Amino acid sequence: MLAIQQTHEDSKFVMHINCEDCGSKDNAAIYDDGHTYCFGCQKHIQGSSDGKDSHTAGPVKKINRDLLEGDFASLSARNLSEATCRKFDYRIGEYKGRPVQIANYRSPMGEVVAQKIRDADKNFTILGDGKKMELFGQWLWNGGRKLVVCEGEICAMSASQAQGNKWPTVSVPNGAQSAKKSLLNAWDYLEKYDEIILMFDQDEAGQKAAIECAEALPIGKVKIAKLQYKDVNDALQDGAEKHIIDAIFKADDWRPDGIVSTAELRSEITKTEEESLVTYPYNQLNDITKGIRPSTLVTICAGSGVGKSTLITEFAYHLHCNDQKVGMLMLEEENRRTVRGLLGLHLHKNIVQEFDAASEEEVLSAHDELFQHHDIQLFNHFGSTSLDTIVNRIQYMVKAMGCTHIFLDHISILVSGLTGQVTDERRLIDSVMTTLRQMVQELGITLFLVSHLTRPGGAGHEGGESIKLSQLRGSHSIAQLADFCIGLQVNPENPTDDTRTLVVLKNRFTGQVGYGGTLQYDRTTSRLIDIGSRDNLRF
Repeated sequence: MLAIQQTHEDSKFVMHINCEDCGSKDNAAIYDDGHTYCFGCQKHIQGSSDGKDSHTAGPVKKINRDLLEGDFASLSARNLSEATCRKFDYRIGEYKGRPVQIANYRSPMGEVVAQKIRDADKNFTILGDGKKMELFGQWLWNGGRKLVVCEGEICAMSASQAQGNKWPTVSVPNGAQSAKKSLLNAWDYLEKYDEIILMFDQDEAGQKAAIECAEALPIGKVKIAKLQYKDVNDALQDGAEKHIIDAIFKADDWRPDGIVSTAELRSEITKTEEESLVTYPYNQLNDITKGIRPSTLVTICAGSGVGKSTLITEFAYHLHCNDQKVGMLMLEEENRRTVRGLLGLHLHKNIVQEFDAASEEEVLSAHDELFQHHDIQLFNHFGSTSLDTIVNRIQYMVKAMGCTHIFLDHISILVSGLTGQVTDERRLIDSVMTTLRQMVQELGITLFLVSHLTRPGGAGHEGGESIKLSQLRGSHSIAQLADFCIGLQVNPENPTDDTRTLVVLKNRFTGQVGYGGTLQYDRTTSRLIDIGSRDNLRF
């Protein structure tokens, strides 16, 4: 027992593990020399320092034992010269009867603190004190103009050899998976250089690690080098030293997403706005908004029963008739009713409220005529209306079905599906609006979002009260994140008639707000038309 205690004192605890003998899930411990000991059943398993195999898990074995000797030689398969290997103290030796390559990691004082051993099967073992491993090659340079950082020792030596072994080049010790941590630990060292050039492998893991490192390193110093090869050594093997040097000196300055220079916009500033913008179906509304634009979020609001759904059905029908692909997520009505509403507009008959206003043959003929070229995509909402589901379905409509204009009626239903997660309605709406705004930008679509209003004093919106932007229910984010806000309000002089006024509450494009046109709801045809003329609808 005394010998065991001494072993524990001479080694460092790594982690708790399961004991295979007594079944304990946390009484057993593994140490950095590979030995294990269970404090429950007192089972002791010797490690590598006892002359047996280490029990440390993972692709890299960390073993505390005497360091290896080795000789310098060229690595012909890698096109690395003996001089380069001498520069970086990279040797050839033997470990457990097998030939290996030895990467010596030295302290700033030049002392070898650890070795990274690589065999022919690409198995790695670390000898010495792995916790003292800094960047490979770090001891060779102590500041300067440029520092090239590679993903592995071989690539670091390759980049250095391409530069005549004259310029600072290092690598992270444990590859892409821990590159960020390794560079953060070397922060003081990295600050000694004017430029830090990340030359990682060109695969997905390497490029992802490069971005993660760039985001964490000193601002304004980081560049990311691009290669036409899998990694630096592949380029060296192909004799492409010039390509390596060019990649170093032409490395792009790293900038986080969202930062764009004026130089990059030079080719854009002389382009005019697209003339082929889709119009709204109403003249005055179209004049004040200058049309419907991509990457735009449009909020539609009105009092209860004023006609929000009727208005967006007119919008959807108009867009469809103008060869635009439309998706509709009507969370408060059945898809059958939505389709009959569209067909009623086409027939100029109110077949939603008066089912027999058109014969079965007329309805089916209108369906075939209206959708002969392309369909309108609908969402069957008899299931989840969670935000993730809605976003997923919109993405499908856009990416798979080619929809460019999406109608979502309405945000309150969407928010109600989230109330189990957060009870604060304002915070919920903030989260939903942020997600929808990001989606609009990413997909480049126009999203028409229906929103309810808070009830004002007096007669209310249904009784003729004017709509204000501040009355969008739930959160200011609905107004803040929208590009346009369009309200529909009744006639204050005669709230019971079928006259409706469009009002533009927000116009991010021109800033022009106010009167957007007067509409008349025709109960016979179910149409919302310009009050001046029944021929004023734009198909």
